[in-house]
Amino acid sequence: MKEKRFYFNGQLTQNSTINLEGDEFHHLANVMRARVGDKLCLINGDGNFYFSVIKSINKKFAEIIIEKAEKSSNEPNINLTLYQALAKGDKLSLIVQKATEIGVSEICLFESKFSDIKANTHKTDRLDTVAVSASKQCGRATIPKIFGCLSIKEIASKISQYDKFIVAYENEDGKTLASLIKNLSNVAKNIAIMIGAEGGFSEDEIVLLKNSGAEIVSLGKRILRTETAAIASTALIMQLLD
Repeated sequence: MKEKRFYFNGQLTQNSTINLEGDEFHHLANVMRARVGDKLCLINGDGNFYFSVIKSINKKFAEIIIEKAEKSSNEPNINLTLYQALAKGDKLSLIVQKATEIGVSEICLFESKFSDIKANTHKTDRLDTVAVSASKQCGRATIPKIFGCLSIKEIASKISQYDKFIVAYENEDGKTLASLIKNLSNVAKNIAIMIGAEGGFSEDEIVLLKNSGAEIVSLGKRILRTETAAIASTALIMQLLD
C-alpha cells in the first residue's frame, strides 16, 4: 500500500467527505507536507481501508474526499486476546505496540498479587494512542481494544468464553505453549493468553485459573521478562495458527 495511513475517529463511508483535524492533521500538513490532490488512506478501526484524496487544506483541518472503501486482508484469521499484568515504565507501551503489530485483537490489563504497579495509578489513554500508531505503521485496518483493569477473579469468570484460555507460568514443567498450540490448528478461533507480572503468579492464582478451565503452560527453560513473554507468546500463537 503506497498511500500514507491516517486515523479518523468517526464513521467513514465511500463517496463522502470528512475533515481531518488534531494530531493527524498536524502530521498530514506539517510533517508530511501534503498538498491538495495527494492520495492517502484513512482507517477508523472498522476493518476497512478508505482510499481518499485531499480536497483542501487550511490552518486547522484538511478536507478529505473518500473515493473507495476496501476490506483489509491484513487481519488475522483468529481472535487473540492478551491478558497482560500491569507493568512499570514504558513496558506496557512496548507490549501494546508489538501485540498490535503481531495481530492481537484485544488487550486486557489486570492486577495480580505480584503486580509492581497498582490499577489506580495507571491510565490507558496513552496506550490507545500507541495502538492506533502501531496499526497505521503495520498496515492493519483494525485497532486492538484495550480494557482494564481486571482482577484475577474477574478474569477467571471469563475463561469459559474462549475456545482456549492459556496461562504462561514459570513453574509449569510439563506442557509447553508450542505443544499446546500445535494441537489447536483449525479447532480454536477465539484464544486468550495470560501473562503475569515480573513476579509471576501466586500458587493460589494459578489454582483458581486452572480450576476455572485455563490451560497452564511453560514458555521454556528461561525466565522471561513480562514484556518478552507477551511478545514471544503472541507471536508464536499467530505464527502457528494464523
